Amino acid sequence: MFDRLLNFIVKATNLQPSYTPEHCLVVKRAVGGCTICHDICPHRAITITRQVAIDDIDCTGCGLCVEACPSQALEASVAFQPGAPLKCSQVTGSAQSVQCLARLQPSDLVRLADRQGVVTLVRNDCASCKIGAPAVIEALDRTAKAAQALAALQGVALKVSVQVAQKYDTTDNPKTLSRRELLRGGWRSAQHTASDLVAPLEQFSQGPKETLLPNELRKQLRLLSAAAPQPDTLVPWRLPRIAEGCIMCPVCTNVCPTKAFRREFDPPSEGGGAALLLAPERCNGCNACITSCPVKVITLDDQVSWSELSGGEQVVYRREVGQGLASVPRQTRSG
Repeated sequence: MFDRLLNFIVKATNLQPSYTPEHCLVVKRAVGGCTICHDICPHRAITITRQVAIDDIDCTGCGLCVEACPSQALEASVAFQPGAPLKCSQVTGSAQSVQCLARLQPSDLVRLADRQGVVTLVRNDCASCKIGAPAVIEALDRTAKAAQALAALQGVALKVSVQVAQKYDTTDNPKTLSRRELLRGGWRSAQHTASDLVAPLEQFSQGPKETLLPNELRKQLRLLSAAAPQPDTLVPWRLPRIAEGCIMCPVCTNVCPTKAFRREFDPPSEGGGAALLLAPERCNGCNACITSCPVKVITLDDQVSWSELSGGEQVVYRREVGQGLASVPRQTRSG
């Protein structure tokens, strides 16, 4: 009876992040492996074998692993009122609360901004916190910079104000920006309906679970679409570039956690060449293709225009017949 009661309590208060193995670089067997979540966890709650395992008891829900995960295989669920101040659970008071501020992602900070573009976050002493760790401060700073890049496309100089306090009260916040206002361009003239903003991501809402993009990636795409930037506007995104020397092996297509890469092989009657294609909106910049490429011809570029990101699948490298294609079994020559 006690064991069942304890199990119920653990499940009811479980704050560990969700884990999608299909997006995990450990499961994808990227060269060099990935132990980032294990290394950053301050409570030794994560073990890695053939995939990531998170201990129900030891995990405090701080979210440091979520912020650090390069492929967004770990995701934290966060509920809050947009446009209002937010405090961590170690700060008392009436303001809305989240277990730890490290659980927040860039899109969360954009939604938390008030009408003046200010995000108010309140934390306690991270150095002595039993939930997080001093690393929360640096993680929050990285998240803030990513959020500011997203907000800049809306014409907003997002200011993230992080206060340190033991208590924080708020009873009324007249500057609250609703989610609908945000998605319709609450910071500037409305030019799109909510359905227009959802449209670019509808293609990712169908199909089996393993083909879905990580939630944060989809939210950031939605925010970029809402900003409606000019085609040549640089956006906060990174994409792989393929240099000469690619042998068209299947490594990058195999290790990519979001299936951004795809190979196509021409039939012999058309010369038997091959092309490597990239769906830019699916790339999360995880670096797996770079570390795993056997001929080291892939780099990541942060000079990405909106037209490139939103332009759909494109050929990023092509090799004609006789240029030294890798030897690939016939049954795998479509992926």
